[in-house]
Amino acid sequence: MPRTASTRFGPRPVLGPCYALCLTLCLFLASLCGLFPLPVAKAADLLGVVVLHDKNDSPERHLAETVRLLRNVGFLVEVPEMPWSRRRGFDASYQQALVEIGISVGELRANGATQVAIVGHGLGANAAIGYAATRPGVFALVCLAPSHDPERYRDVFMADLRKAQQMMLTGRGSERSAFMDMRHGKDYDLSTTAEIYLSYSDPDGLAVMPRTVEAIKPPVPLLWVAGTNDPLSRLGRSYVFSKAPEHPRSRYEEILATHATLPAESAHMVAVWLKDLLVNPARN
Repeated sequence: MPRTASTRFGPRPVLGPCYALCLTLCLFLASLCGLFPLPVAKAADLLGVVVLHDKNDSPERHLAETVRLLRNVGFLVEVPEMPWSRRRGFDASYQQALVEIGISVGELRANGATQVAIVGHGLGANAAIGYAATRPGVFALVCLAPSHDPERYRDVFMADLRKAQQMMLTGRGSERSAFMDMRHGKDYDLSTTAEIYLSYSDPDGLAVMPRTVEAIKPPVPLLWVAGTNDPLSRLGRSYVFSKAPEHPRSRYEEILATHATLPAESAHMVAVWLKDLLVNPARN
């Protein structure tokens, strides 16, 4: 006869170890059926994206559609105004610009981003490469019509480079002056300091994309988008893209666009590519 215990409602069976084991097994099976959900081991990744505008531009002038779509798919987005904006007029060096990108990355992480990608247009794409080559933890890079090629204009810039170097040697590195710069293949006068000018235009400096991209380690997924009506597209994939460390998810794309229209024309592609990277990490 099984043992019993008395209560005011009558005899109550005393539960043995076999009964407790069966109860535990039933609860486990119920959890598999969704009746008692087990705790999730890891929350889904939340992607933060820093979006970097082009030279002599405003933060969202050509990137408004890109920013809108990235936010629509649920990404956190930061759109900082960089030192090369029309308003700021090259008021900080290339190295300082990378620090500013890092501040935006930190803000995204503070707001809950578990992964951070960098999207850049023109000089912004150049800086995105520079950031990934010198800082760890970049989830992905998107380079839209990347530009600013000091090594290709070494001979054109030579007189101004020597002027800036001479100013540095004589202690006038923080003094503003006029220097030659290029935008969309056309030269113009840039007013900035000798120190800042050299940080962007030194043909052996960090802004030289073909060399800097090789320093990205470990390999990072890279989406490179060139416009067929952008003169820079003539350089092709061999100029920079092919020099990046290989990653199975990297892509080189050419679309019908000018340098200015390329961000809007490629916005959907960028959002879909980043979303796929985030939700299908096993394909990496």
